[in-house]
Amino acid sequence: MTNTIPASSPRPRPNWPLLLLVLVGVALRLWLIAASPLDPRFSTADDGDYYRRALHFAVTGQYVDDSWLIRPPLHVFFFAFWLKLALLLGNPTLGVRLIQLAQVAIGALTIVLGYASARRLFASRAAGLWFAAFLALWYSFAEQPSVLFSELLYLALFLLHFWLLLRFDANGRRRDLALSGVALGAAALTRSPALYSLAFVVLWLLLRHARATHPEPQAGRTSATAGSWLALLGTIALFVACTLAVVLPWTARNYVVYHKLIPVDTLGQINLWLDLDSVDMRDKHINELRKLPQAERAGYALAKARAILAADPLRPFRPMWDTFRHIWKAQFVEDYFVKRSFFTRPLRATAALGLPGDLLWLAYTLAGLVGLARPPREGWHNRLFILAWLGYSFFTVLIFHVEPRYLLPIWTLLGLYGAWALSGIRRPSRKLAQPPGKKRGAWRSQLWILAQALLVAAFLALLLSYRNYPAIVAAGAAREWHMAAGDRAYAAGNYPAAEQAFRAALAAQPEFIDARASLALALAAQGRYAEGRALLKPNESRRSDVVLGALARDAGDLKAAREPLASAEGRAGEDIQLWALEWLRPPVTGTLALGGGFDLGYIDGFTEAESGPLGSFRWLAGNGRVVLPLSAPLRPGSSLLLRLASGRPGSVPLEVWAGGQLIGQVQVASGEWRTYRLPLPGNLAGQSRVELGLRAPAFVPAHEFAGSDDARMLSLMISQVRVQ
Repeated sequence: MTNTIPASSPRPRPNWPLLLLVLVGVALRLWLIAASPLDPRFSTADDGDYYRRALHFAVTGQYVDDSWLIRPPLHVFFFAFWLKLALLLGNPTLGVRLIQLAQVAIGALTIVLGYASARRLFASRAAGLWFAAFLALWYSFAEQPSVLFSELLYLALFLLHFWLLLRFDANGRRRDLALSGVALGAAALTRSPALYSLAFVVLWLLLRHARATHPEPQAGRTSATAGSWLALLGTIALFVACTLAVVLPWTARNYVVYHKLIPVDTLGQINLWLDLDSVDMRDKHINELRKLPQAERAGYALAKARAILAADPLRPFRPMWDTFRHIWKAQFVEDYFVKRSFFTRPLRATAALGLPGDLLWLAYTLAGLVGLARPPREGWHNRLFILAWLGYSFFTVLIFHVEPRYLLPIWTLLGLYGAWALSGIRRPSRKLAQPPGKKRGAWRSQLWILAQALLVAAFLALLLSYRNYPAIVAAGAAREWHMAAGDRAYAAGNYPAAEQAFRAALAAQPEFIDARASLALALAAQGRYAEGRALLKPNESRRSDVVLGALARDAGDLKAAREPLASAEGRAGEDIQLWALEWLRPPVTGTLALGGGFDLGYIDGFTEAESGPLGSFRWLAGNGRVVLPLSAPLRPGSSLLLRLASGRPGSVPLEVWAGGQLIGQVQVASGEWRTYRLPLPGNLAGQSRVELGLRAPAFVPAHEFAGSDDARMLSLMISQVRVQ
């Protein structure tokens, strides 16, 4: 008797194209993180709110809601996990970077999920690769890991939910359906509209069941199981139960805390009121809400919205056409060449990806519209599911307001069908089985072609009528050419040439705030402070406010300088100390008071300004720099005087560097302010600019002092630096 050795199944071959797309996608995301100055620690927008609440949760273990509404919590928990890890590592400033790296990993997972979803939906490896390419390469997707918003996590969870739903469609395993429900529940705790899409999944299950019970020939695809209507009800109940199992604990938490039934958040009611009323009333209404208890705000806002609708039932519909047109635009061109400011985003540094990205978006959107108007090879239950999601997404955007990140679900779904259409470019699509009668089949085919043509024509009409793109790009390119020349001249100290270049940039785009701010700096560097200040208005952009305050300070108008400089760091959205040190040209001084509101442009690496009984000061955050432009060259035998105090028990060692060399170390005593003197090296004599480096071991108050929730990294308190 001979033993037969069973043949081993062949190993799956590596999917090299997908691996390459994932690696390229990761590289692009890391590059955008490195290029971006955005930092949620200094932001008053949504990312700043998420960061502060996540940090509070990481430090104290207590979750707090936003100060004026209740938001979904899952992304805050996600951020808090990485912030907690940074705290445990003893380096809180590492937290944002850990979050960004984790988001890069989620971005890579999203690319893989996109490939798997498209391949399974259309039974096409090529469609999967085309969709993975869109997710990997398009600027708006690649940018997401560099910012702390909810959309990245939400899209990953949605694609996971959809992929599991497609797996269930193919194999009928309830485990996949249950996990799909869990993923949808998690997505709902990231963005609440996902919860109400339960209805779409129920519709999908009903259509799938009807298709299996009464099958029609559709490209050779059949359902794995039919099942009875009773089994269908059980399937629906399973999915709903798994979704609600994730959401209901949060709903219960809201009921316990606020004694109100709040399924996920109060964004819908509050935003409805804010968006129904005029834009200039928004801040006033938010302040109204802040005066109310959190539990009463949603009901108050809903009552106000109902009153507006009762007086004017057509109010939500009047701006819809303008809002709808605003959706169909080349987003990077809009941000880069049309908007009045970059608002701190690294658009210039990343234009090499952003501008081609708009062409990528155009190709996938056109192809997506064609794909949606093709015969449903993927099955009507899947087609109607996608159309329901698209309609829902459009409706929420039209009712509320358009932000580019709110449109990402729309572009994701259009990109999915665009991938299918693009995958069939090089080979003719397989013909579908025709019903009896050739004329009837030809008539149907012509209807599909007509629908495709109408959708493409409508899209192109919307896109091309919204902006004069050739003129915008031409003017924008001229502006950028002159801005780059101006920046080079300014950095080289050639301020007249910088002035000339910035004026040329303004001639190309007169309303560009960043060019006016740069021109104001070039004028101020030539001593023409009044001319520079006249170019700027308050609250135009965060950097222009810093420039306005700095020029007032440099001109001696300390009263006008105090407010914009004092508020700059908390709302800049970036490390404004680092930016100010590079771009401001403050007055010469041998004595610098820290924390008084006038030290921007001289310092980097310090916390926000504080004051105490003995005056103002700043904490050194581990490593810092102080740059003093002197009124006269440094003389031999000069000294450095530092007024310092330690905020922790025992002395703290401080290393002091000047001109790139260590000049000494001092032991800073705890509890009282003292002035420490260090001699400056003789080889620095004759220099008119002294750059000091300060290094001291850092600590986290929340780790060292019971009851503290201060998670900052602190070293020493510094109130004055003086060269004598």
